[in-house]
Amino acid sequence: MHCKGIESLRIEMSEATLTRLLAEGHLGAADLRCLDRASGQRLRRLCLKSCVWRKAGGGCAAPGTCPYGREGSKC
Repeated sequence: MHCKGIESLRIEMSEATLTRLLAEGHLGAADLRCLDRASGQRLRRLCLKSCVWRKAGGGCAAPGTCPYGREGSKC
């Protein structure tokens, strides 16, 4: 979203970093605008995974829910 008086940045970051920021609640999907369809699909997947992880209390015991890939262990 581009607001009057607010400049936007065009940056790139790793999927792991984005996953961590989403999981920890520092970023949300509304904060981002994807520049291509593939990135949008990946972002959607990461957001859903992070949401499930947070709803589960931030634990990584449920298979496929840990955004850090640490299923079965403590984060």
